[in-house]
Amino acid sequence: MKKRLATTVCALGLLLSAGVASAGTDAITYAKELPGFKRNIYLATGTKDNNSDSKVENSIVGQNYEATMWIVDASGKKVSNTAKDVTDNDIRFFTVDDSAVGGNVTLVAENDKITRVSVEISGRFYPDLK
Repeated sequence: MKKRLATTVCALGLLLSAGVASAGTDAITYAKELPGFKRNIYLATGTKDNNSDSKVENSIVGQNYEATMWIVDASGKKVSNTAKDVTDNDIRFFTVDDSAVGGNVTLVAENDKITRVSVEISGRFYPDLK
């Protein structure tokens, strides 16, 4: 009986920890498709806990395409610089407005080229570096 209870408590703990929102310094992974015709897409959302830079470790932009990226706050207002020509195995840093600290921020991307095809993109987003 005690073993079964302990197993249940451990399983419940794992489920709860898996559902917790990502803290600012934790990596938030993304794997999506950039839509064609330079339409943008939200890649990852996390909490901006402090005024440090945000970081993106982009793994893949498919088919030799490049992406443009920036960060918005919870209301959709752009709060960072824009990174252009983001490619495979690319690391970028973003200075984020202090107005975003304490709220959620979202990494946004679009295809650099006007094309009809959707392009794969994947990587990790860190809302805070410290």
